[in-house]
Amino acid sequence: MLLESGNRLAQLKLKVLFIINTLNLPITNMDLTKFILENNYMDYFTLQEVVLELQEDGFVNLGQTEGKKSYTITVAGQEAINMFSDRIPKNFKLEITEILKTLQKEVKRNKNLFAHYYQRKDEDFTVILQAIEESIIIFNFSLNVPTEKLAKDIVAKWKKNPDKIYSEIINILMRP
Repeated sequence: MLLESGNRLAQLKLKVLFIINTLNLPITNMDLTKFILENNYMDYFTLQEVVLELQEDGFVNLGQTEGKKSYTITVAGQEAINMFSDRIPKNFKLEITEILKTLQKEVKRNKNLFAHYYQRKDEDFTVILQAIEESIIIFNFSLNVPTEKLAKDIVAKWKKNPDKIYSEIINILMRP
């Protein structure tokens, strides 16, 4: 029974390593957790245990990427995947590879979009929306609003649909 439990935990670790390696981008704990829970690969507590053990064993690094703590795979983690690749089910590998193509695009997109707000001295709030491509700010929009709720709503809408908002603003500005 104990051996079976150890094999199961080892396979879960390999699956998490495979996900992080296949994504090939730094990923926050929140994004990793969301992805794994949405796809029912394991429960929250098991995932947190697995990620902590992978970090303690030197298979993943927890570093800072744009002010957020993010996981990346280490050389030891890549070696473990290569060495024990046969223990990761083929259908899991195929599924992950396909799903992560979409997730990778989303992570890259989110990495280039910023939205935040702060309270000014006069009690109003300033909302800042930005889009960055290849380290160049292509869109920077600041707006003063009277309430924190309105500031939060604007930030949420920007994060939900930045392409549409950006194109609508540009279209309005380009009208004769």
